Amino acid sequence: MEQRTKDDIRCEMRDRRREVSEERRRYTARKIAVELVRGRIRLAERALRVGIYLSTKHELPTHHIARALWEAGRGVCVPAWDSMLVRYQLCELLPAMPLVPGMYGIREPVEQLPVAAWDVDAFVLPGLAFDMRGGRLGYGKGIYDGVLAEANPSATKIGICYDWQILDEPLPLEPHDRRVDWVVSDKRVIHCKGATA
Repeated sequence: MEQRTKDDIRCEMRDRRREVSEERRRYTARKIAVELVRGRIRLAERALRVGIYLSTKHELPTHHIARALWEAGRGVCVPAWDSMLVRYQLCELLPAMPLVPGMYGIREPVEQLPVAAWDVDAFVLPGLAFDMRGGRLGYGKGIYDGVLAEANPSATKIGICYDWQILDEPLPLEPHDRRVDWVVSDKRVIHCKGATA
């Protein structure tokens, strides 16, 4: 059987994700936030600063994760477009900070307070699909591959998704694609084997 391409998988997952109701999206995001912070991963215990993403329309929202981390006294940062460097960098996210649409329509802090990727202990990452070995299929823009290339290799990388976004077959990855250590869905927590491979 011929292996599906990245584009095949992206199209299938985008179409399926568009069908998810807003109510289901919010419910799943809350469930994952509880699992990340108080469940098996215990994110607030293992990380002083966590990189998250600010969700677009169909992504799982991360504000519950940010709120739980702030309540635990942890720092939160997000990718923001740096027009001088012509790439994404990480910036501090504070509770009352105004957000504006940035590159690709992704929200980012209006005031950018840079954070070095090396100083981030854990990353919560979006994706269109994940596999059991920590393979992650993003949107094809390389935003997180670039950020993670500058991160400490020991930083914990966690993909969050609906359970149907976790594939049994390995994703068609390239050498520059970064694997995650954990995948957390609305139904399970997977410690990925081969995440450092």
